[in-house]
Amino acid sequence: MRRLILAGMLVALLAAPGCRYKRKPRERAPINDGEPVSLLNVADPRAEFQLTRGFWTVEGGAWRWTMKNFTVTLRPPAGSAQKGATLELKFNIPDVMFNRVGAMTLDAHINGVDLGPQKYPSAGEFVYRRDVPAAQLGAAAVAIDFSVDKGLPPSHQDTRELAVIVSSIGLLPK
Repeated sequence: MRRLILAGMLVALLAAPGCRYKRKPRERAPINDGEPVSLLNVADPRAEFQLTRGFWTVEGGAWRWTMKNFTVTLRPPAGSAQKGATLELKFNIPDVMFNRVGAMTLDAHINGVDLGPQKYPSAGEFVYRRDVPAAQLGAAAVAIDFSVDKGLPPSHQDTRELAVIVSSIGLLPK
């Protein structure tokens, strides 16, 4: 009788919902559907194919160093072929860069059209923001070429050319 009671208790314990082991669901890798987006976080693995030239690998899980010349491909937002859009690049000039090269100037071009340079006289967080004419946004995707006038050449300490640290780039609707 004692064995029967113990066996019944064991079955009850094993069947209790609070005692069951539950596996954590696996995180799935993001799917790259091949469609460019208008606004991208440069650390997002899905953004990789839109970072056309001049970007180094993700650092700190949130940003990337660029070379002095870098290019991104973005999808113009809905209605921008009629209204235009606003280009926004969020970036940082770290103290270590500023202390070596001084003030930096950043410029951007879309389809050969200069959007206008901006000088940054100190280290810090910045946003380069420019209006983009509607005439430049008629395609399904546009390449935006950025250039920085100064940077650090490759060295024995770091074999990369370094300019600015970028966190996000986007074409925003007006």
